[in-house]
Amino acid sequence: MVIIIEGAQGSGKTHLIRSLKSRLESQGRHDIVFYKYQHVDHMKKLGIESIEPSEAFHYFTLSNTLTMLELRDTILKEKILVYDRGIFSAYVWSVLRERMKPSVLHDELSRFLKSDLYNNFHIIRVRPSVQLERDHSDIFDEYSNSTKENMIFDMVFENNKNEIIDSSRNNSYTEVTNNLDKLSEAILFRKFNEIISKK
Repeated sequence: MVIIIEGAQGSGKTHLIRSLKSRLESQGRHDIVFYKYQHVDHMKKLGIESIEPSEAFHYFTLSNTLTMLELRDTILKEKILVYDRGIFSAYVWSVLRERMKPSVLHDELSRFLKSDLYNNFHIIRVRPSVQLERDHSDIFDEYSNSTKENMIFDMVFENNKNEIIDSSRNNSYTEVTNNLDKLSEAILFRKFNEIISKK
């Protein structure tokens, strides 16, 4: 099972994920693996920050998702994988940064979602009640546009909703509004448990 927690910059997604992880750890849940691709750190260490606005960066992020799916189906098949951002962010940001033509990106994502790889995927999208200040920064901050990012997320999810909510392949989509309070944390925790209870 893969659960992707998606949300535009400033949605408070990382804050909610930290809360969720803490709650689950206090319950002793060792079957749940939280994962965030540290692509910014890798780019700095390898000295390849210049690929950011290019097609090469898109595939740099996409290959990570494909690797994680191979692990899901082999050595991690007994685990629940929770992604802090995932395949959808890769496409949203490639549209946002104009790394490739939107039509090419749309066709590519559509093929992925219709493939055998896209099964047992559950998306939790975080929407903020107000725009939030991030508690960390990276090389993408100067390109951030949360309004446009949210619009592209809307388009991506709407254009691919048949695959995203295909219950015959155990796929689902849900949204959480983040008010940056304990109630928002509790709602995410409840929705998360509803998803994994159907495993």
